[in-house]
Amino acid sequence: MGILAKHNRQLIYIYSEDSILGNNMLPYVKSMDKAVRLININKENLSDTIWIELAAILNIQIKQLFNKDLIPTKEKNKIGDYSNSDWLKIISNSPHILQKPIAINGSKAKIIEQKSDIFPFYNNQLNEAINEEHKVIDITNHRDSTKSRVN
Repeated sequence: MGILAKHNRQLIYIYSEDSILGNNMLPYVKSMDKAVRLININKENLSDTIWIELAAILNIQIKQLFNKDLIPTKEKNKIGDYSNSDWLKIISNSPHILQKPIAINGSKAKIIEQKSDIFPFYNNQLNEAINEEHKVIDITNHRDSTKSRVN
């Protein structure tokens, strides 16, 4: 087991408060039927080991976690030369470069790029709501009025 305490009953949500997407996803994350650990990297620094672990869980390079366009202009021409330790220094000093939040639940992890990316983390809660909706439709003998009638 790595440094991050990963449980199926808890969602870990890592984001930067400078990210519009990160902030917009908060209500969805908070509405889950499991415990949620919010990690705002602007207020809570993650160790280098955790960043390395995150990249490994996601099966990507560390630099792929961050938005390179948000690095100061004078540094942009050096990006190709950055090592992992360089990226770790940059994120500790510039948390705003994490523009896509990261969700972790048990062994499942994902970079959230759009709203629908969080839905798989809802597990049975979303499926149960859909099934409940179908039960109500069946009980009321509801007919689909959007289909045209054939005479």
